[in-house]
Amino acid sequence: MILETTLFLKTIIILTAQLGLSVASCFYCLKSARKAYENDATFLGSSFRGAVNMKNELDLIPYTKVPKIFPAKMNLINEKLHPKKTRVIWANNRQELIGYLKEGYQHEGDSTGTFSLFGVFFVWFLSLGACTFFATSGLSIFAGLSLFTISSLTFGPLLAFIMLEMDENDGFRALKITLLVTLITGFIGYSDIYSFSESLFLALFLIGSLLGLIIFEFVRIFRGFSRWAIRIKAIFGAFLFSIFLLFDFNLLRKKGDIAEFNNWETAYEMAFTIYLDVINLLLEILDAMGN
Repeated sequence: MILETTLFLKTIIILTAQLGLSVASCFYCLKSARKAYENDATFLGSSFRGAVNMKNELDLIPYTKVPKIFPAKMNLINEKLHPKKTRVIWANNRQELIGYLKEGYQHEGDSTGTFSLFGVFFVWFLSLGACTFFATSGLSIFAGLSLFTISSLTFGPLLAFIMLEMDENDGFRALKITLLVTLITGFIGYSDIYSFSESLFLALFLIGSLLGLIIFEFVRIFRGFSRWAIRIKAIFGAFLFSIFLLFDFNLLRKKGDIAEFNNWETAYEMAFTIYLDVINLLLEILDAMGN
C-alpha cells in the first residue's frame, strides 16, 4: 500500500504542478488581455473590444486596429481564394480598407500578433514532442521535466486565445467541467472498480476512436463541416478522453502494485499521459461549447 500511495503521490505532484502552470499561464494572459482592453493597449499584437454575452458578462473580442494613416498597404492572406486579385493593394480610406478586409486582405502590420502566437505555438509543439520522446525512452528525468514545464507554460497563451476567440466566460466553465470530470474519472479509475486498463476491447476501442478523431481533424483542415457535425464530434471526443482518463488512472493503480514501477520515471510517464488526457478533454469541451 505504501508503494502504491508513493507512486500515486509522485504522479499527482508532477501532474498538478504542470496543470497548474498551464492554467496560471492562461489566466495571466487573460488578465493581460483585460488590462490591454481597459488601457486601450495591445497584448501579443492584438487589441480587444468588449461585448456583453447573453448572461450579461463581459466578453473580450480580439481584433486588429484599423490604421489611421492612408493610403494603407494591404496584403492578400490566401491567393487561392482570390486568384484574380493582386497580392498587394493600397486602401485610400477607411471604407476601402474595410472592404478589402472582408475580401480576405489584411493590412500590413497585422502579422505582429500572428507571429507572436506562432512563435509560442512553435515552442510548445517542439517541447511537447520532446516530452513524448522522454516519456517513452526513460532517459533523463530532469530533462523531461524541464521540457514538460516549457510545454505547460507555452500552452497557457494558446489556451487563453482559444478562450478569447469563443467567450472566455464559457472557457472558465469548460475548465470547471474538466476539473470535475478529471476528479470523478480519477476516483473511479484508481478505485479499481473495474479493470479498465486490462480490457482488450476497451483498449482497441480507444485506439480506433482516437484514430477516427485524428482523421476527422485532418479532413476538417481541407473541408468544411457543419457546426452540428463539429459539435457531435467534440462531444464524442470529450467522452473518449474521459474514458482515457479512466484507463490511465486505472493503469496508474496497477503499476502502483508493482515495486519496480515505484520511481520518478514512471511517475513522469503517467503524469504526462494523464496531462494529455486532461488537455484533450478540455479542448474537446471548448470545441463543443464554441459557436
